[in-house]
Amino acid sequence: MEDKTALRARDFWTSLALIALSLFFIYRTSLLPFFEADAAGVESGKWYNSSAIVPYGIFIAILTLALALLVQAVRDGGAAAALGGVSRLRELMTFDVLKAGIIAILLAAFIFALVPRVDFIIAGALLITALIYGFHEGRRICVAAASLHVIVPGVYALLAHLPQEEWGTYVDDDWLALAAFASLTVWMFTESRLRHGRMPRYVIATPFVAVLVPFLLVCAMAFGFRQNVPNRSGLLFQKIEYHYFVTVKPLLSGTR
Repeated sequence: MEDKTALRARDFWTSLALIALSLFFIYRTSLLPFFEADAAGVESGKWYNSSAIVPYGIFIAILTLALALLVQAVRDGGAAAALGGVSRLRELMTFDVLKAGIIAILLAAFIFALVPRVDFIIAGALLITALIYGFHEGRRICVAAASLHVIVPGVYALLAHLPQEEWGTYVDDDWLALAAFASLTVWMFTESRLRHGRMPRYVIATPFVAVLVPFLLVCAMAFGFRQNVPNRSGLLFQKIEYHYFVTVKPLLSGTR
């Protein structure tokens, strides 16, 4: 088992990163109309219909948890250990620290490259699969394969459709991300079976969880909370939205 102080030192740095990230996105969310009934001459309705509600809830929750993690790390001596080790850069550059950096890169690729341009369900499934497979066991081959499958579609989407007017216009990046998800899933099944002689339960469950979570989230945001969702013309969501209004909603309302 790893030394508790070393774990708390990592918690210290992680909490600082999460605090900075959540504060940045809370600031960006504050630019959305919330308490104002009229924004830029357009009636935005009541505050509870604002598109800022969900982001506020998510990032305030992250900020709260990060502050709690920071307090716990300081109490257990993690802050002193973390700050005392800053000068020992070679000792800090362990594979665990490298994995934390890779996770940050994958999250950045997801938030800034994939989400605005790629279907949210596909992008979410790809990221969740990469995080579960790549970092559950933490083996180098898993981390490398998972990272490659997220970064390549992210870089392509960013370079091919950088201007905002192209977001949601093309689906070539959707297809590439979908192919990356299928490729990573096949790789995960094959590599895990060769490594363990069987497929662990978490490997079998990963594709189902990876697809179900973003599917339920985007449907709840779009049809439950009536929030705006990224890339409504995405490869999968445009079909889901069409059948919801054309097939499901008329059936529920009894008009069909």
